[in-house]
Amino acid sequence: MNRNARILLLLLLFALPGTEASAAPEKKAGTITPVPFNEVTLTGGFWADRMRTELDVTVPFSVSQCGPAVERFRRCAAYMRGEETELPEPHRFISSDLYKVMEGVAYSLMARRDAKLEAFMDETIGLIGASQQADGYLYISHICHNPSIPDMGDRPYSLLNYSHELYNVGHLYEAAVAYCQATGKRSLLDIAIRNARHVNRVFFEGDPDYNGGKPVMQAPGHEEIELALCKLYRVTGDRLYLEMAKRFLDIRGVTFRPDGEGVLAPSYAQQHLPVAEQMKPVGHAVRAAYLYTAMAQVDALTGRNDYERALRSIWTNLVSTRMHITGGLGAVAGMEGFGAEYELPNKTAYDETCAAVGNVFFNQGMFLSSGKAEYLDVAEVSIFNNALAGISLSGDRFFYVNPLEADNEYRFNHGAGGRVPWFGCACCPPNISRMILQIPGYMYAYDNGRLYLTLYGSSRTSVPMEDSAVGIEQRSDYPFDGRVRVELTPEKAMRFGLCMRIPTWCSQGQFMPGGLYTYRDTTDEEIEVRVNGRTAEYRMENGFAVIDRKWKKGDVVELNLPMPVRRVRCDGRVEENVGTSAVTRGPLVYCAEEADNGTVQQLQLGKGQADVRTVSEGVLQGIPRIDLPGSRTGEDMAESDVTVRFIPYYAWCNRGDNQSMRIWIPNRGEHRAADRTEETIADRIASVQASSAAEGTPPATVCDGKAARRSDEDNIQKWVSRIEDRTPRIEISFDRPVELSAISVFWVCGRKVELPESWSVSCLAEGVWRPMELYITDSYQTQPDRFNVVHPAAVPLRCEAVRIEMTPRAERTVGISEIRFD
Repeated sequence: MNRNARILLLLLLFALPGTEASAAPEKKAGTITPVPFNEVTLTGGFWADRMRTELDVTVPFSVSQCGPAVERFRRCAAYMRGEETELPEPHRFISSDLYKVMEGVAYSLMARRDAKLEAFMDETIGLIGASQQADGYLYISHICHNPSIPDMGDRPYSLLNYSHELYNVGHLYEAAVAYCQATGKRSLLDIAIRNARHVNRVFFEGDPDYNGGKPVMQAPGHEEIELALCKLYRVTGDRLYLEMAKRFLDIRGVTFRPDGEGVLAPSYAQQHLPVAEQMKPVGHAVRAAYLYTAMAQVDALTGRNDYERALRSIWTNLVSTRMHITGGLGAVAGMEGFGAEYELPNKTAYDETCAAVGNVFFNQGMFLSSGKAEYLDVAEVSIFNNALAGISLSGDRFFYVNPLEADNEYRFNHGAGGRVPWFGCACCPPNISRMILQIPGYMYAYDNGRLYLTLYGSSRTSVPMEDSAVGIEQRSDYPFDGRVRVELTPEKAMRFGLCMRIPTWCSQGQFMPGGLYTYRDTTDEEIEVRVNGRTAEYRMENGFAVIDRKWKKGDVVELNLPMPVRRVRCDGRVEENVGTSAVTRGPLVYCAEEADNGTVQQLQLGKGQADVRTVSEGVLQGIPRIDLPGSRTGEDMAESDVTVRFIPYYAWCNRGDNQSMRIWIPNRGEHRAADRTEETIADRIASVQASSAAEGTPPATVCDGKAARRSDEDNIQKWVSRIEDRTPRIEISFDRPVELSAISVFWVCGRKVELPESWSVSCLAEGVWRPMELYITDSYQTQPDRFNVVHPAAVPLRCEAVRIEMTPRAERTVGISEIRFD
């Protein structure tokens, strides 16, 4: 469908009888408008390859993982019809994972129609609609009257700080907008509109069926609905949704402030102050990024700039003290959030994939409201490094956590030593998927008399300029090559400013804005800009090279952004990185991986020329690698010269799990490669006891540091309970109190040993056994072939012993290969 036909369709759609939407909002003078992703065609190169993987692999694979979430709606719909049915299991946020998958499917349908995927959407939408109450309320556990009260409250909206009720419907709104735009079908949009109007009544007007008829007037614990309401406003033009978004922002930290610790601390969900008074990033990183995105969008859409001062202060603090070189946010595990300034650990870095995606959304919003390229520079670093690391090159394996260093022992990825197909808390896989599908929408933008090139890659589109349009075709192998060729085809000769982004990494002596990561070396290579083969004059404006002239059909602009290999130093206040260097090329951060180098913790980086070559075979085929001179310090502390090989960080852990990896490499002569030997929690285990043990399966094997690769291996060392023991338990005592941030269990199954029906953890502290309160997104998983991880709600948890209690399945025993403590 061409551009004009799509616009006509949308105008007709929202003029249909019965719709509560009006014409799309008019564009404000002076605001920057991105060219929608569905109006940009990828013609080759990096992003075209990633898009093919999305369409062929990731989207269908994600749909296949949605069975449990769809089944919950199926059962809820049956309950609503009065049928005898098994009630859906209570769950706070699994519906949101489904909605994100649906949003991704909608985006994929804009790129390539697929009858099977469309049928999945229509069937699922029917179940969602049949589950929704007549008044618009939509939260399965309260509709079916079987909530988990500690997690959801005893009635709708009674535990907003924890329940995810509004978070879920926010993702519903985003999916609804996308599917309407993709197909013209408005069934899901109607569901979203009914819910949004219900939310407005309950929260801001008063509804006799909720909260005693008084307006709830409380912002949700997990932000999302605010930015989703902005999308609903953009597509419908109904100002109610924009007003709702602003109301939710303005009551945060005003009408309600929690009084607790950990996940109930006021700063955890940015509820410690009114948002306009928040000057530093705090709390859970994903929530924060979604909040900042909504603030930027509301500012841009209202033109009031109520949050401009706060956003600029937050952003400046992020890029100068709290952002990893990969663009990752939320460095501190346990709380998935921000620590102190310059608290940027490597091996224990959290940097959730969702937080990187949120970082992209936030910075894109900041650019659109300001026109400053520095925000795009941060978004680009986050896209190409932390965000893309979250998904495998094959498109069907994922990271939740993205550390900057890994060894063979630390199980960083929710207990797994590598990528996994899906997660019990599956927010990250569909989030990175939906972001990739929208990447074409980050490439071009326009405003009065300006056409912006914001992300480079082979593509073409048509951009509305004044009363005409300008066709533009871009050819580039970015991010592997900095040469960009642009051909313009305006409908008529016309004057405008062509604005080509000049990234921080090639123009300011640092890898990205903020001064946290600066180059150790210099380069003589210069940026080149040519028009029709001749050197062009341009002026720098907000990080863009602006060429202002009268353009005609066939004009060609060539931009060359030099991409030498650069060694990067970190601000000395980040203690872990003193005496080390990172390696970058263009917008890409590189890492050394075990598959090329052996154990990378033994490496040092020397001086000398870099050798850049493209990998010619294997899973990394087509990706440039970098070789640099270095040395290795062996177990005997003898040092030998070696070549250190680097690959892009986003591509690591695609050649086998349990690989050591490192971004920050010690400089030869400044820092020993052999890390300090530190006492671990495992070193402090005093005893391991079990309620029973089958012959040849001593309890001590669960803490011997030797985990199986598969749960059904016959020859692995393991503990197995006796068949007559129907309440088996393992108890691990420490020689003195330890501080725990995570407990990971690798289950055994096979023959009469099966995964447990359920399990739980209790901790001994000050002589008293208490159940461990789980972190907000955790649950006791029983997945095979991987570590199943739980985190305490308040980190760290200080205790003297840990007890794991299990419920076996009928006629079966339970078994454990390994238990790990972090």
